[in-house]
Amino acid sequence: MSSKFVRELFDARRWSLTARLATFFGTAIAVIVVCVSLMMYAELVHQLHEKEEVELINDMRIEQEVLSGMAKKKVPTHWQNEWREQQEEYQMFAWQLLAADGRRQSASGNAGAFAAGLAPAGPAGHFVRMPAAADRVLLTFDQPAGWPAGAGSVLRGVLDVSQDELVLRRYRTRLVGVALSAVLLSAAIGWLLARRGLAPVRAISTEIGRVNAERLHARIAQESWPSDLRVLAETFDDMMAKIERSFEQLSRFSSDLAHEFRSPINNLVAAASVTLGRARDPAEYQKTLEIVVEEGDRLSRMVSSMLFLARADHAKQQVRYEVVSTGAEFGKLLEFFDIVAEEQGVALQAAGSPVLRADPLLLRRALSNLLANALRYTPRGGAIDLLAEDHGDAIVISVTDNGVGIGAEHLPFLFDRFYRADAARSSADSTGLGLAVVRSIAELHGGSVSVHSTLGAGATFVLRLPKAPAF
Repeated sequence: MSSKFVRELFDARRWSLTARLATFFGTAIAVIVVCVSLMMYAELVHQLHEKEEVELINDMRIEQEVLSGMAKKKVPTHWQNEWREQQEEYQMFAWQLLAADGRRQSASGNAGAFAAGLAPAGPAGHFVRMPAAADRVLLTFDQPAGWPAGAGSVLRGVLDVSQDELVLRRYRTRLVGVALSAVLLSAAIGWLLARRGLAPVRAISTEIGRVNAERLHARIAQESWPSDLRVLAETFDDMMAKIERSFEQLSRFSSDLAHEFRSPINNLVAAASVTLGRARDPAEYQKTLEIVVEEGDRLSRMVSSMLFLARADHAKQQVRYEVVSTGAEFGKLLEFFDIVAEEQGVALQAAGSPVLRADPLLLRRALSNLLANALRYTPRGGAIDLLAEDHGDAIVISVTDNGVGIGAEHLPFLFDRFYRADAARSSADSTGLGLAVVRSIAELHGGSVSVHSTLGAGATFVLRLPKAPAF
C-alpha cells in the first residue's frame, strides 16, 4: 500500500459526501452510546458500592451489639450464638476487635482468611477497597468500638465483595460489546441513509454530465428536487443560460468577424488585381493606393478595437483615474469634430461641466465614438447636443442627435460587437465595434451605457459614470 494512497485514505477532504455523512452519523451515535453506557455503568457501580457499604455497616453494628451483650452477661444468649454460627457459615464477613494500643482482643473465626483486609487500613470512618488474592476484592471499615473494649478501641470489619466486582467486569465486557455493535450498526445504517439521501445529488450530477456544446439549452430546475438542491439547480440553470448566451454571442461574433475582415480584404485584393490587369497612368495608381490606405486604416481600427475589447474582457485593461472636467472634454471634442460637422452641415452644442474621477483617455475615446456615431447618422441641417449632469453619486453624459433613429427591436443588441440595425445605420467607414467599446469603457469605470430612440426622430445615448471609482 503506497504512502500516497494512505494519505488520501485518511484525508477527510477527499472523502465522498456519503462517507462523510456516514462518519458523522456513526460518530454521533458512538458518542451518544458511550455517554449513555458510562452513565449506566457509573450508576451500577454507585448502587453496588452503596449496597456493599450498607451491608458492611449493618454486619459491624450487629457484631458490636453481640460483643456488648456478651460483655454484660458473660454468657452468650441464644441469638448471639446463632449470629456467630451464621457468620461462620457466611464466610463473606470477618471482624477484628483491637485495643487502643493495637493489640487484638478478639476476632471472628474466619479472620485468617481475611488477613489482607484486617491489616492496618485507613483512618476510622472511611471505606477502603483493596485487592487481596487473584480476582478477590475486600472492603474494610474501622469504627470506634467503645465499651467493653475500652476507650480508643476499634472494631474493624471486612467484607468480601469479589462477587460484585465479577458482576461489574462481566457488565463492562457486555457493555463494550453492545457499544461496538451499536457503533458499527449505526455506521452501516448511516451509510445507507446517506447514500439514499444523496441520491438526488447523484441524479443532478448525471443530468449535469449530459450537458455538452450541443445541449446548452438543457435545464434541470424543472425536475422535482429537494428544496436545498432546487437552489443549486436554479443556479446551474442561470449559469447555463449565461453560457448559452455567451456561446451564441461568440458564434455570432466569429461569424461577423470573418465577414467584416473579408470585406476590406476583398476590396484590397480586388483593387490590386484590377490595377495590375494592365498598365495604368499615375492617377489610377494613386486612386488604387487611396483605396488600399482606406481599407488598411479600416482594418487597423478594427484590430485596435478588438484588442481593446479583448483586454477589457480579461480585466487586463488598466484604468488610470484622474480628476476630469466634462466641460473641458466637451471643448476638446468639439474642437476635433468641428470641421467634420461643418462639412456635413450639422450643429454641435455642449452644456454642463461637472467633475468626476475617470481615465481621461478612455473617457475621451468613449465620447468620441458616441459623437462620431451621431455624426454618421445625422442628416445635413441636423444638430447634436452633448450634456453632462450631476446626479449625486454619478455623472450622466448624454449625446442626442435628431437623425434617422433606431427601431425598438434593435435597441437591446445595439452594443453587441458587429451588430448593425439596418442599412440606414451602417456605413463603410464603420467597424461595427464603436458602441461595444463604449460599453466596455463604461463597465471598466463601474458605470453603464444605454440608448433611447424613436425611429425617424433621432437617438439619445446615455453614459452613466460614478463620480469616484469603487476600490
